[in-house]
Amino acid sequence: MHVQLWGAEQAQAHADEVFAVYDAVFADQPDERKWRAELFDRHCAREGFRLSAALDDDRLVGFAWGYVGQRGQYWPDRVVESLPKEVTDAWVGGHFEFVELAVLPEARGHGLGGQLHDVLLEGISQGRALLSTDNRDSPAVRLYVGRGWRKLGELDAHTQVMGLLRVSADDGRVLGVHRELSESIRPIGRLRSDNSG
Repeated sequence: MHVQLWGAEQAQAHADEVFAVYDAVFADQPDERKWRAELFDRHCAREGFRLSAALDDDRLVGFAWGYVGQRGQYWPDRVVESLPKEVTDAWVGGHFEFVELAVLPEARGHGLGGQLHDVLLEGISQGRALLSTDNRDSPAVRLYVGRGWRKLGELDAHTQVMGLLRVSADDGRVLGVHRELSESIRPIGRLRSDNSG
């Protein structure tokens, strides 16, 4: 198995395969047409859209996708309404929004979730990333925490918002997780590669 990074055009060319995995894992959409119209095609059109694809030979067995999130979009606005202002002022808008991560049950247990996560975030220029996930212990939560994500607050009793700070170089490239700051997860200004700011 291997993981590739796709842009919006390639992701849309494989939308039927992506939907098959999405439906097998989440089963929350009535059909592919509605899923594309209300979710996937809209997300593919957003700034910085990317999808990491796990392939077993040529068969898609998992994916993760995200894009640059902005205020005025549905999910960032929900976060702004639900979390304290000092958190949302520091985190929401211009962040990388980690939207979905799914691996078929028969492909789990081989580290694909972690690989999909890492490939999706590799090379992004945003220093802040956000996602929402279960508000309980789960394999997904353990994966995110193990990669430096920390809880910022709750959207509701069942859903938490997690944030990830990434270290950026002076030229704007993101180099990796800023472990010390991810541990304390306090709102900060621009991250510096020398960890002094």
